[in-house]
Amino acid sequence: MSETTTYLRLVFLTETGDTHTISLKDPKSNLTSTEVSQVMQNIISRDIILSSGGALTGIKEAYVEGVTVNQLLP
Repeated sequence: MSETTTYLRLVFLTETGDTHTISLKDPKSNLTSTEVSQVMQNIISRDIILSSGGALTGIKEAYVEGVTVNQLLP
């Protein structure tokens, strides 16, 4: 039996030059790049997330990813 789950991956740059990813399960299917960019900019400007690499300083990328799990044993 296989099951596919969709995630929105928001990838940010940090103070140390590393990346920090936020994964959101089952995003709306009609999200626009403008909507995603605005949310990411809001997260950065409000400084609401502190990662192990420090504060989030920029946007690297955002994408939707489908993950399929094939269960082999119950």
